[in-house]
Amino acid sequence: MRATLFTGIATALLIMLPVSASAGEMWLTIDQVRVYEMKQPVSSIVVGNPAIADVTVQSDKRILLYGKTPGLTNIYFFDKDGNRLDNVNIRVQSPSGNMLVLNRGVDRATYTCTEKCELTVAVGDSSEVFGQTTQQATAKVSAAMEAASAGE
Repeated sequence: MRATLFTGIATALLIMLPVSASAGEMWLTIDQVRVYEMKQPVSSIVVGNPAIADVTVQSDKRILLYGKTPGLTNIYFFDKDGNRLDNVNIRVQSPSGNMLVLNRGVDRATYTCTEKCELTVAVGDSSEVFGQTTQQATAKVSAAMEAASAGE
């Protein structure tokens, strides 16, 4: 009798769980893009935490998912009538292959290593390294854009 009652309550609770409990899961790597194909056309998308992951819409059925910082978030997809089509849990991780992380006390610097190791921007690096590398990259992009607009 007790077992039957417990089974009945457990079944009722499982039925009442939100559909999102069965959401799919996808792993992304920081600064990498993955294609996500939908079976039905998507009209709107909601990203739980756009600081962790974001999307770019390529078509009504093809979405590009982009990992920004390590963490966990989710993305909801809705059709034109507002019906939920999908809910995907997104886990973003740091790249591990060909990476070298140097710690000096509380300061950290990250390098990407192929033929040689080069300083790269990574979340968690010391503000001095992060700021200097970001500033140099921004200056390079600005110079390239100026050169391109001067050639028009």
